[in-house]
Amino acid sequence: MEADGRNTSLVTTTAELRRLLSLVEFDERLHVHEGITPFRSLLERDAGGPVAQFLRDEFAALVGERRAAIAFVLAEHYRLAGDVNRLTTLFSDNDPGTKTMVLNALWGSPGSNPEMGAAIVQLALDGARHPDWAVRTEACAVIQNQCAWKTDVAAAVGPLLRLLEDASDRVRMQAACAVGNLAKRKYDLVSHIAPLGRNLRCADVTVRNYSAWALWQLSKYKRDIALAAADLVQALTADDEWSAARKNAAGALLHHAKKSQENRAQVRQLLATVCLNTQHVEVRRLQEQLNAAN
Repeated sequence: MEADGRNTSLVTTTAELRRLLSLVEFDERLHVHEGITPFRSLLERDAGGPVAQFLRDEFAALVGERRAAIAFVLAEHYRLAGDVNRLTTLFSDNDPGTKTMVLNALWGSPGSNPEMGAAIVQLALDGARHPDWAVRTEACAVIQNQCAWKTDVAAAVGPLLRLLEDASDRVRMQAACAVGNLAKRKYDLVSHIAPLGRNLRCADVTVRNYSAWALWQLSKYKRDIALAAADLVQALTADDEWSAARKNAAGALLHHAKKSQENRAQVRQLLATVCLNTQHVEVRRLQEQLNAAN
């Protein structure tokens, strides 16, 4: 979520708060909500709660992107304040835009309330089942970010497996990114290797890229990715101008190959079955490093 830098001086009147609310808008060109910085700043000093109460009172009548922007502002405030009940109530709103922006506000630290981390993960799990792809995508992002904050996200391992096979490319991409981040912790992600491999054959290059990256992370953190090796090799054959997917596939294969002589033999045998374009530097380097390995 992005915000602009408009005046953040203390506002005390309802009229001025309404004026600020009228300035909240969505910039389609930059894909950001503008005009929310004053509210975020005011809420940091809203000890008595009048600004938060004003936004709660106005929220029901808001529509579209302005409603989504204020949902973000309130959700961020509740997360920072440790207010699990109000955060949960806000997320229960049926509007997909509201749910998406509430989840967007939950990337940050769960704070000092010991109940907040688990509550955020539960909201993400609820979002992972939502029919709107944007909500499911944001749920994946929340899971990976809460994992980075060392929140227990074990309950998300199963849902992420399902999301790797989602109908939406964007959801599958974000689910792969989440799995790659969870790989850094001691979660059982063996079942995720096969669907990540299948996603390496997706027409969308971002899905291929983050699936390859996730497999690289899984290999780095002591998972055996042999089941996806053939798909990683296939990913090297793509001639996309954007090289990131090939680079991550090559990195995953090289890391896998260095683990054992058996793995190196597997990778070399698979590479011999495809036609590779050695003009791609990542392909050439992989071949050179495999040839140099014992």
